[in-house]
Amino acid sequence: MIGGRDIIIPTTRETEALDLAVRAIQNLWPHVVLEDGVSGEVFAHYRAVNFKGRREILAFRDQEAAAQWDALGADPSLDGTLVHFLLSDGALTLAVDAFPGPEILSFVEGVKRSLQQDIFRTTITREAA
Repeated sequence: MIGGRDIIIPTTRETEALDLAVRAIQNLWPHVVLEDGVSGEVFAHYRAVNFKGRREILAFRDQEAAAQWDALGADPSLDGTLVHFLLSDGALTLAVDAFPGPEILSFVEGVKRSLQQDIFRTTITREAA
């Protein structure tokens, strides 16, 4: 992720937005490895993450990619294997490669669309269910 790109998505529901994005990355990478970007705590699965108070999550494509990032750091050979999620007041930032591949671009667009639709305020009426 040398010279990465930050995609800033405005949101009023920061913690829920982080949760949604991390849940969504599992669809892209079924063997994703999640790590708290501040504490370094590693989570075996999305269900193990308590999002309250978390501000950064690193999502590695798989265990091999996580190990390579630890060994090599931001090496060009690791492009497309990490998405960094960061919360700030009023925004969720997705840090990706400077020139992300089509699958990463599609993932980012899907997260943006979901958050722009404000799905957290959507309600289903009894008749619609």
